[in-house]
Amino acid sequence: MATVSKQTLEQVARELHKNGLIKFGEFTLKSGVVSPFYIDLRQVQSYPSTLLVVAQAYGEMLGDVAPDVFLAGVPEAGTPLATATGFATNRKLLQPRKVVKDHGTKSSVEGAFAVGDRVVVLDDLITKGDSKLEAIAQIEQAGLALEKFIVLIDREQGGLDAISSAGYIIEAAMTITVLLDILLADGSISKEQHNEMLEFVRSN
Repeated sequence: MATVSKQTLEQVARELHKNGLIKFGEFTLKSGVVSPFYIDLRQVQSYPSTLLVVAQAYGEMLGDVAPDVFLAGVPEAGTPLATATGFATNRKLLQPRKVVKDHGTKSSVEGAFAVGDRVVVLDDLITKGDSKLEAIAQIEQAGLALEKFIVLIDREQGGLDAISSAGYIIEAAMTITVLLDILLADGSISKEQHNEMLEFVRSN
């Protein structure tokens, strides 16, 4: 398991906060749960300095992966993140489709691969893990083998355990606790905010 350096994690947290990509308030998640924070990694691509350090974090997570293993992002959020990481690490890319066309090759995964090739699948964050299992199923149905699944942030709400229990390797660059701890140490959030967020994580 490759780890991400403390310096890189701190840079990621600061970049996300600086550009308002971690938001505080009331946000309804896909699961229907109302969260006091929201991490909007779909906007990372609009901030080059943030995208650069996020790609660095993913690149460090690929440190133990052979250079011939493909990289693929879960559409839509993971696609630009995987593309940036692929260019930064000189790694071959595949592109799973959100919607499979009914003409042309009708492929659910685009790229120059052969059945049995290995791939690391990348996404922005993980909550419960259901959508990650769907992404893995799409990869496997295309004849590919999952090397591991990597995400930037684990919201610590059971997702990693769900994927591991299904028999797959999944790794996160950081937990939401680590992210909040960095922001608290920087003075970017108050102790009250920090405690409120962690209480939500622990109770959900």
